[in-house]
Amino acid sequence: MKIFRHLTTALTTFSALVAGGAFAFVVALTFVVSIFRDVEISAWNVVASQIGPWFLLFIGVYAIHNTLPIAIAHGRTRREFLVAASGFSVVLALVMTVAEWLGFLVEGGIYSLMDWSAGEHGTQYAYFQMYLVWVAVGMLCAAAFDRFGAGGIFVLPVAFAFVVITRVQIPGSGDFPFFRNVPSVLGSGWHVLSVAAFLVALAGTWAIARDMPVRQRSA
Repeated sequence: MKIFRHLTTALTTFSALVAGGAFAFVVALTFVVSIFRDVEISAWNVVASQIGPWFLLFIGVYAIHNTLPIAIAHGRTRREFLVAASGFSVVLALVMTVAEWLGFLVEGGIYSLMDWSAGEHGTQYAYFQMYLVWVAVGMLCAAAFDRFGAGGIFVLPVAFAFVVITRVQIPGSGDFPFFRNVPSVLGSGWHVLSVAAFLVALAGTWAIARDMPVRQRSA
């Protein structure tokens, strides 16, 4: 419980502050862009669908690579930490989904007042699933590289498949770093595969991290 409280208090608060700062920046940037051209897309959707997932992946990596050794140095077991980290991933995804929803709500009001076009964005459930999987994939990758070193590269194809699944239902997220316009080929089964991706990524993190040696870090 103490580990869970630390993760949610520190990292969730930090993530919410980053989201707030990012929103303020994109609103200001949108007004600057409007001076030179018509606004035709949601700037917040670019952040929520393109930048947000990578940020959450980084948080997942940080949780395992940086926070797990500190917890062990303070006498906590790997199992205790992994239980807390699993719950934390869900809470963080929920908080960031709320931040994403609030951002669209405020941005929608601004766009309406300015008579700008925002285009489409995904459902709240789609964003939640995407954020949830990306956090879990970040933890999985960190565990794999921390335990196996360069051998962790073999987990990347699986991680890549997992994150692609979550993006196909998000308008504006089709331009993936290695593919353009990812097609929505999964139909209504995408959400089932997203849940499966989260559970498998989490199970993989447990399997790798539960007995891996770690270098203890000072707080």
